[in-house]
Amino acid sequence: MKQIFGIFTALAAAGLIVVMAQMIREGLFPWPASMNFNNKKEVAAWMSNLPNRIFIIIAISHGVAAFSAGLISSLVAGSHRVKTGLVAVCILIYIIIMYLFENHFPLWFKVTDITTIIVMGGIGITTGSARYVS
Repeated sequence: MKQIFGIFTALAAAGLIVVMAQMIREGLFPWPASMNFNNKKEVAAWMSNLPNRIFIIIAISHGVAAFSAGLISSLVAGSHRVKTGLVAVCILIYIIIMYLFENHFPLWFKVTDITTIIVMGGIGITTGSARYVS
């Protein structure tokens, strides 16, 4: 039961981190009021004009979210900490990959973001599961 609670808690925390970063991105570069989200060419053209720092903010938020998901799920789980952390991080990776390929992000960002979440998730799992439980 602790493992399931750990996974849900970790995903909730990761979701909050990503939402806060999206709010920062929205404050820096809000969507145009006349944007038609059904027109994929218009959305792709707008996203291609965004500066790289916006993508870096998103990548950092995904990395911090993956780290926290691995850390929190590993810390909360009483036993099978590594497995619980892997499940939480893999669910998060799946969600982020679906998000990346649904939207029109540049290829360099997709590769960088996926690499970042895998590395940071692994660091979070390692850190959380290294705790000694007596």
